[in-house]
Amino acid sequence: MDHLGLIAGMVDELGLSELIDTVIKQDHEQRQVSVGQCVKVMILNGLGFVNRALYLMLHFFKDKPVERLLGEGVAAEHLNDDALGRALDAIYAYGPEALYGQLAGQAVKRLGLSCKVAHIDTTSFHVDGVYNSKQEDVPEGVIHITQGVSLDHRPDLNQVILQLISEHQAGIPLWMDALSGNSSDKASFRQTLNTHLGQLREGVGLSLIVADSALYTAKTLQDLGDFPWITRVPETIGGTRELILAASGDPAGTGLHDVVFKLWLR
Repeated sequence: MDHLGLIAGMVDELGLSELIDTVIKQDHEQRQVSVGQCVKVMILNGLGFVNRALYLMLHFFKDKPVERLLGEGVAAEHLNDDALGRALDAIYAYGPEALYGQLAGQAVKRLGLSCKVAHIDTTSFHVDGVYNSKQEDVPEGVIHITQGVSLDHRPDLNQVILQLISEHQAGIPLWMDALSGNSSDKASFRQTLNTHLGQLREGVGLSLIVADSALYTAKTLQDLGDFPWITRVPETIGGTRELILAASGDPAGTGLHDVVFKLWLR
């Protein structure tokens, strides 16, 4: 089993498959593997057969102890791309972000992690293909796969953005959101925090948010109100450069970028 036994054991310990099968409606009599089992299959595949298409799943599991990894009665031939595709469709219909939030909340509670401090940030992933990049009007709720500020150094390709809010102890993401490739961090930070901050406060006890300078906008800080935050003030803000130079004792500004200026609003 190599490392796959440890991964399967952790999925079971966190109860991820069980939770998925509890919240997503499905006809178990019509399925040989449940949606939760399919997610476990894709986790195992993703950490052992990187960058391979779903239709090659049978090839990946042909020499694996499938029943020990996935449960009694499950065989490699059950793990076809049709079953996995239907599972992904069911997750999409339920809402991937909402499902991820439930899974993350259960995981941190079972691991006994403190989630008082969390960090919000984004990264980009380029894709090979046109997809809907040439559409001017993308339907609401559909990600626009298009060019934007590339964080993986492929500005020539279309991309999508992944936003995460991660707890500070183990770095486990508490919330994830897939965004259009040209999304602005300033706008997406404000929207995400306005929508989900209350849920994270009640659900996992979040009491402090940390972010880069994209958090430091008048609208976002007004919306946060008295909720504590830590960020870096952009150098484009009037007076910031003078304060940084004074704090660094470097009037010439040669060490300007080595100084981090933080504000903590209580």
